[in-house]
Parts: sequence; structure tokens; C-alpha cells
Amino acid sequence: MKDKIQQIKQTLKTAPATLANKKVAAGFDGFVDSIVKVVNYKSDQEGTVYFNDIKEFGNYISAKSGSGFSLESEELLQKLGGNMPIMANALAQMGSPVSCVGALGVPAIAPAFLSMHPNCKLHSFTNPGFTTAMEFADGKLMLAQMTELNKANWGAIKEAIGLKNLQHIFTEADLICLVNWSELDHSNNIWQGLLADVFLKVEPGHRQFFFDLADCSKRKSEAIETAISLIQQFANYGQVTLSLNRNEANILYRTFFGEEPGDDLQLTGNKLFTALNIDTLIIHSAKISAAWDNKVTYKTEPAFIANPKFSTGAGDNFNAGYCIGTLLGLDAELSLILANSTSNRYITSGTSPDIETLDAYFSELIIASL
Repeated sequence: MKDKIQQIKQTLKTAPATLANKKVAAGFDGFVDSIVKVVNYKSDQEGTVYFNDIKEFGNYISAKSGSGFSLESEELLQKLGGNMPIMANALAQMGSPVSCVGALGVPAIAPAFLSMHPNCKLHSFTNPGFTTAMEFADGKLMLAQMTELNKANWGAIKEAIGLKNLQHIFTEADLICLVNWSELDHSNNIWQGLLADVFLKVEPGHRQFFFDLADCSKRKSEAIETAISLIQQFANYGQVTLSLNRNEANILYRTFFGEEPGDDLQLTGNKLFTALNIDTLIIHSAKISAAWDNKVTYKTEPAFIANPKFSTGAGDNFNAGYCIGTLLGLDAELSLILANSTSNRYITSGTSPDIETLDAYFSELIIASL
């Protein structure tokens, strides 16, 4: 592992110059996030005590079945949200210019997104959704209000942004990040529009496509199958990577094979990678991250964070770290290590790391290994 970290550190020395000359395009969501802790009880001796984990919270709710009850939450902060804005902001923080096409506010950009990194160029086609993110030590519960997002289709995006602008943004990008498919009602329509109106006459190239479906529990199998078919069509124009957390991987497994996946991540990933027919598959969780690339499997173990400052956005920072690795020419294994480290720094600090922060973190890991 030490040799691998040294290789990443060596690459990071030239990262600012390399990334400054890369172009990234990202779409298509946008939310304002209210990060809250849920109150369990209050007492004179202990003060305010919050629910620690999801199981404890779930048991409390189940015990209230058959009656009405109320919950108190305390807002920790309100910030920009949505997979695209968080991931784009993390990419920008590490030095890559990003064209963000999303639900960022109309007619003016919503205040929550004005704090995005200057490397982000914002293109908005509708108003953002609003999410209440209940944070627990072992995960989070997201309650989303979609507002105008559910009405936004490819036609609305073309009208607001302009087709020529969209063609310029996406065809000239080295990396195209299409994320949060599950929460946009017209996501398949948007992807179909990209293929038909933007990429149809574009020659295959060295561009990279990065996809993250997000939690697709509420989407029907037919819609998921259509999304995968569209992802495979993007492979005609560049290299395709699909990133899944374990829950999303299980959903795809049930969709493709009509049965429950086992506990063995290796077997689940092997079958999915073969069925998906894409260049790279990533499956990540709090305990392990793995990538399948040309039928070779790479595995890394993230550092355990007992008391995360924030978990909302951890997966988006993971994805950003992986994408930065690929933009820098790192292989899937080293990109996984960079992804885990980026997520780690975000979880512990609450902010996305820059290249200098990551370099210092890797130096700490080397010293700790001596």
C-alpha cells in the first residue's frame, strides 16, 4: 500500500497543471439541503440526546404505530445539495473546471449555489428541490421535495440553456458526469436527448462518461433497464464508468437476475460487470470499495470514521475523488484509493479537500505506516 500511496503523491505534484487543462460537464439535479439531527429526548441531566443510529430511530417510530406523534429536529446547517452540485464542487475544489447544468434557480441562481467554487460555471434550467437530510452515525435519511424538478425534461433543458450551448458544454468535455438518475422523473428522457441531439454525430473519442444512478429503490425495473441500455449507448462515444453503492448494486442485481444477491461482494460484482457490458464498474460501501475493469477486480478498504461530521455528500466526494484519479491517468485501483481518501477528508472535516489537503493526508498515512 505504501508504494501505491507514493505513486499517487507523485501524480499529485503535477495535478494542478493537469487538471486546469481538463474540462468536465456535469448534470442534472440540484437541491438545497437542510442537515438535521433528530431529537430522541431531553433531560436536565443529559440535555438534548439525539438518535444515534437508524435502527434506534426506526424502532422508535415502529413503537408508535397506531398513534400520532411528533419529532423535533435541530438544523446543523443549510447548504447546496444534490449529487451533481456536491460532486461538481468537489471536482472544482481539486482544480478541475466544471460546467454544471442543473436545477440551480431561475431566473437567478439560488443563494445556496453562489458559494460554489469559482471553477464551477453554472447553467440553470429550473429551481432546485429541497431536502431534509437526517444524519445518523451509520447513515442518513433523505426527505426530498422535488418542487419543479419533476417537470424538467430534455425539452425544458434545451429551451433554457440552448442546444448549441449544450453541444459545446458536453462534446468538448474530457469527463461527463451524469448523476442522480433516480430522483429525476424525466432522467431517461434527458439522457435520450443527450444521445440524439448532442452526441449522435460526434466521433468516438477519449472522453469519459461517469454515471451514478443514486438510490433507485422507488424506480420500476423497466425504467432501470432503459437507463442501463442508455448507459451502454454512451459507450459509443467514450469510456463508461458506473458507480454504485451496495444498496444500488443489490437493486441492479435483482433487476438483471430476478433473485437476491448474496453477501459476497465479489460474486455480485462479477455477475453485474458481465451483464452491464461497460468499461468499469464500481461498488462502494463504508467497509469496502471495489472496481471491475477489464475483468480484473481491485479492492480497497476505507478508513473507519466513528463519528462523521457529515455523511450527506460522502458518496459524491468519493465519486469526485475517483474521477480526479482517472483525469490524472491513474488506474482503477489507485483511483479507488484517491476516492476513499477524498470521502474520508470530507466526512471528517465537512468540506471537500483540495489537492494540498489530500497530499498532506497521504503523507500522514506514510508516516503512520513506518
